Amino acid sequence: MTLREAVDRFDRLYPNPLEIGAKRKILSDFDGRLYSEILVHYEGAPTVFSGYGESTPPDTPLLVEFPYDDLYLKLLCAENDAICGDITRYNNSAALFNAAYGQYIAWVNRTRRRKPGPAVRFGA
Repeated sequence: MTLREAVDRFDRLYPNPLEIGAKRKILSDFDGRLYSEILVHYEGAPTVFSGYGESTPPDTPLLVEFPYDDLYLKLLCAENDAICGDITRYNNSAALFNAAYGQYIAWVNRTRRRKPGPAVRFGA
């Protein structure tokens, strides 16, 4: 999924007041954390991740690939609900996002080879 596809699908499926810059920032922050905390420890990860700014081409691929790329829609839904102050919707959206994120991380652990180096504990 590309940056444009994520934003366009979110806008079509979930009417929202967020500006494009806010959506890019949400996606950039998430992919930055995902890269630095998880993906950098696995072979095949990009050598560097510098985020998605205003000058980033809209056709830039996001880091999470199919079939787990709906994670971005769930992320944008949860962030939108939090920003709008709809706590009930946020709790539901966050639960869906967390489940999808856990499935993606489990898939990464099953399908990718870790880089050599000291063991890294996640969530400690």
